[in-house]
Amino acid sequence: MLRVAICDDDFLFTGMLEKTLRLEAESSGIEIEIDVFFDGVMLEKYIRQGNIFDLIYLDIEMSQQNGIEAARHIRETDKSVLLIYISGYEQYLKELFEVEPFRFLSKPLDHSKFSQYFQEAYLRISENNVYYQFNFNKEIKKVALKDVIYFESRNRIVHIYLRNGEEEYFYGKLNDVENELKEINQRYLRIHQSYLVNYDYVRKMNFSNLIIENNGTQITLQISEDRQKKIRMQLCDLASRKAGV
Repeated sequence: MLRVAICDDDFLFTGMLEKTLRLEAESSGIEIEIDVFFDGVMLEKYIRQGNIFDLIYLDIEMSQQNGIEAARHIRETDKSVLLIYISGYEQYLKELFEVEPFRFLSKPLDHSKFSQYFQEAYLRISENNVYYQFNFNKEIKKVALKDVIYFESRNRIVHIYLRNGEEEYFYGKLNDVENELKEINQRYLRIHQSYLVNYDYVRKMNFSNLIIENNGTQITLQISEDRQKKIRMQLCDLASRKAGV
């Protein structure tokens, strides 16, 4: 199921966009659920209540709150949701890089571009919907890797910290977790013998620490001295790929 939000204060346009989305999804055999919002404040509030979207179509110029400001607040809660901006104005393009949009569509809508970007977004989302499976007390459990903020190893127990504030754990080695994630091409950074961090939650890095953020709360984790140079290179590489450079 693909969860999509549309946020635009143009009632006629949102109706047209919702219909176009449903037709595109139906023609591709994709199950889709769509929520429509007419201002960024309501969308932001809905996400802060714990609701999660895979993809958001967001207008820039809205009366209550513009799309860029809405995205800044959304990114405090959700680092991984894909944003596709739709606007008749291109002077905002430089500002958009701050909130890491996936694509930009101009009004009036180019339907071939719309179809292309929808399919590209769906492919990216499908690639990210990967689960990590582990065993604890003879029970098999799994967590979505996009919801994992970081793994921490303490006293032969691997702790999994999740974006909803919950924590899972199991007996094991962080080296094994790291090797498993490498095989499925997940973007995790081994910053320390004890920490394996999801890049999507990284806020910034200073000389010896990495700052990660979730729901407005920042956590500082130490980078071991022997890994600092490698982590800087990995961060630059991942940032370049995310920006499409």
